Amino acid sequence: MSEKTWMRNTVGLTAHAQSRKEQKRKGVEDAITILLRERKPINFHTVAKAATVSKAYLYSQPDLRERIEALRLQGVEQMVRERATRSPGKTDASRDLVILAKDRRIKELEAENQKLKLQLKVALADRVCPHRSE
Repeated sequence: MSEKTWMRNTVGLTAHAQSRKEQKRKGVEDAITILLRERKPINFHTVAKAATVSKAYLYSQPDLRERIEALRLQGVEQMVRERATRSPGKTDASRDLVILAKDRRIKELEAENQKLKLQLKVALADRVCPHRSE
């Protein structure tokens, strides 16, 4: 008996796999765009959830991974800048109180500085002319 080997027709299967791959990538890109537009945090969890893909998929795609990491870093930097420009919980009255306390402390330090300078002058004068203190 002779065995006949059949060529497998995998063209349709390959085309379908490629199509799913492209749809998944487009879904991730769309999710990132939507998150940016809505000013939501960009990280692997939020992108995976919005695109309905696994975090492992995002980590396994080098270009998507780099983009998400860059956007995440950008978001963190922006959040730090916003927090630095506004100080939540501080009213004008509490800021004025802090300023007054600092002004008082500055005056105390200036007075102590003057006192130490005078002591230094006296000590140096005694060192130059030791018989003067007698």
